[in-house]
Amino acid sequence: MILGFILFVLLGTLAAVGVLAAFGRTVRSREGTFSGGALSFLGSASLSSFILVAAFLIAGSWSNINTARGHTFDESRALNAAYTDADTTTRPLLTRYVTSVIDGEWSTMSHGGADPATWTDLDAVRAQVEALPPQNPTRAQELSDLASVYTARQIRLADTQASLPAPLYPALIGAGLLVLLYAPIAGLTFHLRESIALGLVGAVVGFGIYLVLHMTHPYTGPVHVTPVAYTQSLARFAQLSAG
Repeated sequence: MILGFILFVLLGTLAAVGVLAAFGRTVRSREGTFSGGALSFLGSASLSSFILVAAFLIAGSWSNINTARGHTFDESRALNAAYTDADTTTRPLLTRYVTSVIDGEWSTMSHGGADPATWTDLDAVRAQVEALPPQNPTRAQELSDLASVYTARQIRLADTQASLPAPLYPALIGAGLLVLLYAPIAGLTFHLRESIALGLVGAVVGFGIYLVLHMTHPYTGPVHVTPVAYTQSLARFAQLSAG
């Protein structure tokens, strides 16, 4: 895939140079001067390229974050149902599992993995239910609830591998540099007013790149999924136990 991106970038470059070679042989082009329309086109094209790549990455990353957040609430609802149907010996094990997700596994997920100890806690819940007598009236329902928890957990862990095409990130940086390099190439000189104007543009470009590069993973960075769904489950467990 990366080779394909590189190939099409090279083809686009060659096509642009070819068009310029074929149709850019006017007197003005030979003298090295630019019309206002040409400058406006080149400036708009460079800025639009940066906006296009940045918008795509931000929208894709935000979608991944929202999807991951939704999956945590799916597991939370499954846990609440499991706790509601659980017997008194199983409920403390469910509480321990949820606590393990919050305190242990959440930091592990930021590195794209699951916490083995948390898996052990959930397996202990299932072992406890399976050990109940077959004639126990809640055993079948508890096993069905746990199957939903396992499924939701697997989906949540799969979200830790969510990513966008890697070549887009160097493309974003390249487009940002193109925006900044266009001004001096087009003739902007080094004076105070021009430096302030271009500096402000650079600040916006830098902020955009920083934001995108810190939204690459649903469970890390300044914008990430928090374990609020599981803290809500603990609160719900306490209500059910008190009732």
